Amino acid sequence: MSRQDMVTAALLGLRRAAPDASFGDGLPAVVRQAVEEAPRTTGPAGLLDVAALDVVARRAGTVQPRHATELPAPAEPEMSRVARGAARTRLAALVTRGDVVGDQLTVHWLRTAAERGYVVPPALLPEVLGWVRRPAGHEHRALVAAVLGARGRWLASQMPAGVATAVLDAPDGPPGADAARAAVDDPQWSRRPVAARTADVAAIHGDVRPDDEERLARCLTDRAVTVREAAAQALVDLPGSRFARDCAGRALACVAVDRQRLRRVLVVTLPEDDPAAPFQDVRTGAGGRRARLLRALVAATPPSAWTAHLGRDAADLVRMDVTDQLAAQLHAGWRDAARRTRDATWAQALLAVHPHAVELLAVLPEAARAAAFAAALPRREPVTRDSARHMLRLAAALPTPWPGAVADVVLRQIVPDPPLSDWEVRSAEPVLAAGLPHDAGTEQQVRAVADRCTAPGTAQVLHAVADTLMTRRAILEELA
Repeated sequence: MSRQDMVTAALLGLRRAAPDASFGDGLPAVVRQAVEEAPRTTGPAGLLDVAALDVVARRAGTVQPRHATELPAPAEPEMSRVARGAARTRLAALVTRGDVVGDQLTVHWLRTAAERGYVVPPALLPEVLGWVRRPAGHEHRALVAAVLGARGRWLASQMPAGVATAVLDAPDGPPGADAARAAVDDPQWSRRPVAARTADVAAIHGDVRPDDEERLARCLTDRAVTVREAAAQALVDLPGSRFARDCAGRALACVAVDRQRLRRVLVVTLPEDDPAAPFQDVRTGAGGRRARLLRALVAATPPSAWTAHLGRDAADLVRMDVTDQLAAQLHAGWRDAARRTRDATWAQALLAVHPHAVELLAVLPEAARAAAFAAALPRREPVTRDSARHMLRLAAALPTPWPGAVADVVLRQIVPDPPLSDWEVRSAEPVLAAGLPHDAGTEQQVRAVADRCTAPGTAQVLHAVADTLMTRRAILEELA
């Protein structure tokens, strides 16, 4: 009796599916032996006894199947220094926090480890590889790849293809510029999705070279507006390109110096409308289309060209009156150009007229940046809520860590009268934690401000910021 016959008879009954042999015949030897040693039963009871013995024998004797594929080769021995002790404990706590400040401290730990030749402890590799898959960690793929070590690279290679590629192929420079050039040169490139074509042009923009001009000029005729706009931005940032010269020529032709009523003014003429102008601000900005085109052309012109064209320095030009109520568009274009070219002279001149142009602070040298930051804030006492909010907006635009002069101003204005709401202070915690220097003196200064503060929410956040500064110093000591 085969096992299939036995199962059929047990399910349907002997009358409908009687086996053609005695119970136990045709079954595994261990089952036949158990049947012979068990008390003799016949009929349906005997059949069910044999079925029960067969099930138990098969379950007890199951052998796990062998792997269909070969096991991967073991990881290579770890030759780098592995972070241990307090540094290991610190990383274990940081990588699982899940908040913005925790992510900032994780990046600080990883950067310090990379600079000092340490790698992540093996037991924490899964957590670190999980962290880099989150949005906060994705932009730090290259940093994570630098501290994985041999075991970490081996573990990443065993993970799904997308994770392994994201970590192990993390770019150190502009992402995929050479591959993007090859893609654009492919005759079939125009058939790729719009998002892919735009990404290719953006990748070339990140590493634009003189030999890219002809390639990008072809992209200006792409059927997708986003591709044309990306190509225009890349050509504007390519010094000496024909497109950049044309934009500068059109912009300079729109502005002249003239004497009106015993004073010199800037006479501005709107450019002729260009329906094919490949600038996003022209397509989606506020105001009239020709005014938006004026701003885009001015933004595409190097600020130094205006000094040569109009015979005035930046400080004089930004203070001159502008005709036809076009000062807003002209100055906005100048601000965009100063930020794009990182022209500190024009940025400083524009900040003197537009102290709220926070995007220009990052262009200035450190000393001038601190002075411009302080000058943009009101000097009256006591500090108001609006002043504190404006201070935080300015501070968030500055490169970190802040110089001591900026830190002093921030700590003087962080506690206004009346105080900021709890949610405003909590939202400012990552800005303060990233910007304030982590030396012991700044930490004590923060704690002193917190102790004097009468608002419990503000005091709690300031103490948390002080703890973060102390943690930054501790990380440096633990990875010494």
